[in-house]
Amino acid sequence: MNPRSSRGAHRTRRRQRGAVLVEFALLFPFLLVFTLAVVDISRAFMIKNMLHQAAREGVRTLVVSSADSATVRVNQVMAAANVPVTSITYLGPSGRQLGVRVVTTFTWLYPGLFQWVGASFKSPMPLTAEAWMRKETP
Repeated sequence: MNPRSSRGAHRTRRRQRGAVLVEFALLFPFLLVFTLAVVDISRAFMIKNMLHQAAREGVRTLVVSSADSATVRVNQVMAAANVPVTSITYLGPSGRQLGVRVVTTFTWLYPGLFQWVGASFKSPMPLTAEAWMRKETP
């Protein structure tokens, strides 16, 4: 084996390691910001999904029972996600339709991240879900 060729290969590997380190240093801030933004947006979607579920459960309970029972059911669903309910509004009747609107506030963990890309979200911001169901008359 030629000693010169092994020295040249060693230098090439060292240069490649340095280039990888520089590339990582350039990309890491973007990856970090992207990861934190995904975490925050995922939390918002989870809370919005829980709101929709609470509104569906509330209107279902309202149709078969009373407004007090519907309030209890909405609070049970939202307590499972450890999210406080700001307001519950009973809508209707609109014809034979009854509705429930549930509102909560969502606080962003990293509100400054979205301002970097030009989006402006209030923190805390209100999230609302609404569900309607037909009341059957016996």
